[in-house]
Amino acid sequence: MNKSDYKILFVTFFNDEALGVRCLHSILHNNGYNVKMLFLKVNLSTRCRDYKERVKKSFNNNVDYLTDKELLLCKEFVFDYKPNMLAVSLVSSNYMLYKRIYSELRSLTDLKIVIGGWQPTLNPEECIAFCDYLCVGEGEKALPELVDKIFNNQPVDDLKNIWINKGDRIIRNPIRPLVEDLSLEPVPVFEDELSCYIENEELIHAEPYKTNTRYGIITGRGCPYSCTYCSNVYMAKELYPKKWQRVRRRTVEHVMSELIETRSKLPYIESINFYDEVFMPKEDWAKSFFDRYVKEIGLPFYCEFYPGTCNEKKAKMLKEAGLVGVWLGVQSGSERIRKEIFKRHYKNADVIKQAQIFYKYGISVRYDFILDNPFETFEESLETINLMMELPQPYSMNIFSLKYFPKTDITATVLNEGLISEEELSDQTYKEEVNVAITLDNEDNDRNFINHLATYISFLSVDSRLKKKEISSIVDNYILHKRVQPIQEVLKPYLV
Repeated sequence: MNKSDYKILFVTFFNDEALGVRCLHSILHNNGYNVKMLFLKVNLSTRCRDYKERVKKSFNNNVDYLTDKELLLCKEFVFDYKPNMLAVSLVSSNYMLYKRIYSELRSLTDLKIVIGGWQPTLNPEECIAFCDYLCVGEGEKALPELVDKIFNNQPVDDLKNIWINKGDRIIRNPIRPLVEDLSLEPVPVFEDELSCYIENEELIHAEPYKTNTRYGIITGRGCPYSCTYCSNVYMAKELYPKKWQRVRRRTVEHVMSELIETRSKLPYIESINFYDEVFMPKEDWAKSFFDRYVKEIGLPFYCEFYPGTCNEKKAKMLKEAGLVGVWLGVQSGSERIRKEIFKRHYKNADVIKQAQIFYKYGISVRYDFILDNPFETFEESLETINLMMELPQPYSMNIFSLKYFPKTDITATVLNEGLISEEELSDQTYKEEVNVAITLDNEDNDRNFINHLATYISFLSVDSRLKKKEISSIVDNYILHKRVQPIQEVLKPYLV
C-alpha cells in the first residue's frame, strides 16, 4: 500500500474552524497520506451577525443538537469511506456525543481510532477506554509519528504523548517537549475534495469554511495567566511546567503567509479573528507584522485582551492597522471573586479604564461575564450588574454559567467543599451544549433574577439604551419583593 492509499479521516464536532485539527490534517496531507476532514454539525446558523438574535437563541435554549438522522449519516459515511484510521478531536462538551457513536464506529474491525484534544488530555484515564490510541498534549509530532509507524508496521509502544489501549492493559507514555518552532507548521488546506460536513440532516461534500466571512488564526500559543476555571492551568502545572505559560510566537512571515494564502482560497472572508489567548505580542513584532498586514491584507480584525494589557499607545496602533473589535474577559464585578476565586488580579477601575481606551478609539467591545457562581453572594452579583452599568456604551456581552471542566482548580475546589457531587459535575461538564450560555432552570431565585437582568442589560447596552435609574429600580423592586416575574415580563418582548 502506498501512502496515498492510506485513508485517515479527521472528525470534529460543531466547529468548522477547528484550528488544531486543520494543522494536523495539513501535516499528514503534506506527508503524502490520503486525509479527509468530516465536520459533524458546523452550525452555519450560529454565524448569524445579528447579536440580539444570538442572545435570544442562547437564552431560549435554542440548541441545534445532533439529530438521529445526522448520526446515521455520520455512521454511513464512515462505513462507506472505510478509513484506515479515524482521528477524533474532543472537547469536554462533545465527549458524551462521541461515546454515543463510538460503539457503532468500533464495529469496523480494521479501523484504528485515535482521539486527542482537551478532553483526552485532561481525562485520559477514562477516555482511553473508547479508542485504540490517545494523544495527551500537543499532537503535531506525536500523531505523524504514530501514523508513520502504523503504516510501516513498526512498534508504537514507546511513542511519547501517546497512550495505547491493548485491551488487557494500558500503555501510558510520558510527555514530550512542547513544539518550540510553530513556524514549521504548514498552512491549513482548504479543498472541497478533502472535506465534507453534516448539517441540516444532509451530508455535503465541500469545505464548510468557504462560506465563512471571518477567518480565525493564532499568532502564538500559551497563556501567562492562571485563571482557576481554565484548563490552561492544568497544562501549566502538570503537563508542561514552566513552559506552557510562555507564549511561543510564530514569525511574522509565517503568519502573513497563512493569511495571504487562505485569503486567496476563501472568497467570502471579510475580517480576521486573532484567537491568541491574550493578544499581546512584543512591540517590535507587532509593528513589523501590522506594517505588512495593512499593505497586504487590509481587512478589519478582532482580538482578545486581558483587562489592563492594552494601553493607549497600543490601542491607537492597532486601530490604525484595522482593529474594529475586542473580546475582554471581565468575568465578575466583584473584586473578591476575581482575586480569591478566579485568580484574576485587577481592579474595577482597571476594567473601566481599559474600556474607556477602546471607546476613545472607536473599538467595539464584547465583555465576558460568568454568572451562576456558588462562591458569589447575591450582593457580589449586584457588583457585576453595577460594573455593567459603568461601561461605556454601546457594548455587547457573552454571559456564561460557571462551568467545571476536568482538572481545573475550581473544579477541585467545588468538589472538596461539597458544593457539587461527582454525578452533578459529570452532568454539567459533559452536557451536549452548543449555544446555551447561561442556566435558566435554576432553583435559586437570586441567580435567576441576575441571569434575566444581565440578559436584559445585554439588549440595552448594544443600542446605548442602558440607564442606571431603570436598572436600579428593577433591583430595588426585587430586593423588596423577591419576585423574578417582573424582570421576566420586562425581558419577554426581547425574546419573542
